Amino acid sequence: MTLEISRNCMFFSTAKEIWENLCQTYSMKKAWYEIENKIFHISQGSLSVTNYYGMLNGLWIELDQYQNLKTKCIYDSIALAQFLERVCIFKFLSGLNPEFDPIRIQILGKEKFPSLRGFSHCTRGRNSEVSNVGWGQLR
Repeated sequence: MTLEISRNCMFFSTAKEIWENLCQTYSMKKAWYEIENKIFHISQGSLSVTNYYGMLNGLWIELDQYQNLKTKCIYDSIALAQFLERVCIFKFLSGLNPEFDPIRIQILGKEKFPSLRGFSHCTRGRNSEVSNVGWGQLR
């Protein structure tokens, strides 16, 4: 046990109390919440679009480890994948800096959204800071 963890346990008198405290402190629900919270609050800010996407993608991959989503048929699986892809697209677009408003408006104005893989050409900024966002890594 690391020193940081043992400090939280030193005042418990039984192994059961220690175990319950550790389960509560390091539970999957807490980790899941913390990842969701990071995703909710992240925005591009001073990051390049590539780095912003990379941070989001890493969080989405980490979040996938805590989700145990199961579907009963292929049609539900396809619908769920499309829904999750839209959620990711909306989050990515909402966190972009205002200089990308024209691209955001153009994408949101489409009847059908491009796939996440199709975004690499859409995010070229005025300063050509982005060439490939790497959407293919997501889901």
